[in-house]
This record gives sequence, structure tokens and C-alpha cells, in this order.
Amino acid sequence: MGKVLKIVLLITVSAIGLYFAFHNIDFNNLFNRLLKIDLIKFFAAIFILMVACIVRAKRLQYILYPLDKNISLHHLFSSTMIGYFGNGILFFRFGEILKAYSISQGNKITTSESFGIIMLERVIDALTVLIFLLMFLPWLPIQNTTINYWVSAFAVVTVFFTLIILILRKINWKNFITSLSFINESFRSLLVSMMEKIFDGIDAIKNTKHTWGILISTFLIWICYYLMTVWLLESCQIYLTLSGAFIMLLMGAIIIAVPALPGGLGTYEAGITFTLMLLFYVTKDEALTYAIVSHASNYIPYMVVGLIYFIISGLKISDIKNKANS
Repeated sequence: MGKVLKIVLLITVSAIGLYFAFHNIDFNNLFNRLLKIDLIKFFAAIFILMVACIVRAKRLQYILYPLDKNISLHHLFSSTMIGYFGNGILFFRFGEILKAYSISQGNKITTSESFGIIMLERVIDALTVLIFLLMFLPWLPIQNTTINYWVSAFAVVTVFFTLIILILRKINWKNFITSLSFINESFRSLLVSMMEKIFDGIDAIKNTKHTWGILISTFLIWICYYLMTVWLLESCQIYLTLSGAFIMLLMGAIIIAVPALPGGLGTYEAGITFTLMLLFYVTKDEALTYAIVSHASNYIPYMVVGLIYFIISGLKISDIKNKANS
């Protein structure tokens, strides 16, 4: 029942987002704007997105190196796209678990270790966004209640989650979990084993010889995302300053993290539309056009490429339920 209530809540959040995004919209005008999209810049943005995914896979290879030196770049690109595909169709971002299974498939690294690495990836991404937010804070209208809430909530969750990982890493998990007498003994043993593997994955960053590779690839990923944002804005005939486009990139990264239906349906459209209108005084029709185009440029490639790799891999959605076999 708890899971059903969570799904109902996510559907409600997305429905509210869609309502505010499309409320008082002239659909004829919106349709005409969509027909005028610069397709060259739109497909250039999709191309640079795929480049970013390749660079992301390379960064993952650097992080994984202490655990498994033989994982190919193509395999990690495939796993990355499968993860995005899973996040686009599954609730609760279960695509991350699917990605972990895909990474471990045919390699010596375990699923639990893979999941630890993915957690580490997310921490790196979140901390990068937080650093950029602090750099651009003077240009953000944090006096606005909604923007202030988004930025503050993201910052608090990021710092809290990072601190939790650091604190938990210092705890003797074996003694702590085995002391929980109300839990079945076999399950406690499994839990201890899984936690050790997860933190082995997280600890890989300390043992890597590719620190510069990780930093440079992270920088390149954000350059790709920035170029994508600029080209998508220009494809919708919206021309912002260089700093303005970067602010839109950061706000999009925060908005997509808001819990909603798979793919961020509704919350992304509402958040991006509201941000463009508030920060850059763009009309609602123009802002919503960009929100739709931007969302499509991310969602469709992930679904198409991810589905192809998912089929080729032979994985099944039911694999995420078989944690005991990891």
C-alpha cells in the first residue's frame, strides 16, 4: 500500500505541474512555435548529448578502474543508456539499479559494488551542481520564494546525503547490523555483505590513479550540457547571455531531481517554463516551447538508444528484484 500511495503522490505532483505549465496557453500559437524549431540546432543538441554520455561512460571507467580494469568503454556506455532508459519508464529511479546490473553483467565487479559506484557518480554530479550554484548565486533571484525553495532544498539534500555517506563509512557496519536482533539472521548476513560491497564501490574513488581524468571528464560533461542548452534555446529563438544559459542549465538540473513521474513529466515543463518567465521575462508560450523541446531532446534519445541496448543486453526489468543474487 505504501508503494501505491507513493505512486499516486508522484502522479499528482506531475499532474499539477502539467496543469500550471499548460494553463492559459494558446495551443495554436504553441503548435506554430514548435513547427518553427531550428532542427539543425535541435539535432546538434542531441548529438552533443550523446557525446556527453560517452564522456560520462569514460569517467565511469576511470572510477571503476580499481575494481575492474577490463570493463570496456562501450559496455559502460551501454549500461549508462540502459540506466537512463530505466529511469524514463520506471518509478523511483529504478533505472539506477538496472544500470548496476548491466555494469556487472559479464564482469567481475558485483552488482552491489556497481550500485556503490553509481551512488558515487550521483554525489559527484550533485556536488558539481552545488559548486556551480554557489558561483552563480549573485545572479539567482533567491528572493523569489519558489526559486529560493528549489535552490535551498537541493543544497540541503546534497550536503545531507554527502555527510550521511561520510559518517556511515566510519561506522562498523558488521557490528551494528548484527546487533539488530529483530532482523532475521540470514537477512542480516546478506545486508552486511551488500553494505560492504556498496562501500567498496564508493571507496574506489580513493584508490583511483585517474583523479585528473575524473575531474577533466566531469568538466567536459558540463561543457557538453552547456552547449546543448545554448543550442536548444537558440533552436526556439530564445537568445540569452552566456551566464543566462548556464543558469538555465543549473536550474534544469535541479528541477529534474524533483520527484515526479518517470522522466520528470510535468514538473520539468512547469519548472523550466516558470524559470524562463521569472528570470528572463520570456512569454509563457516561448518558455513552454523551450521546455517541451528541451525535454524531448533528452527523453527521446535516451528511450530509443537505451531500449536498443536494453534489448541487446538480454536484461529484464524483473532483474532489479533479484538482489539476493548480487
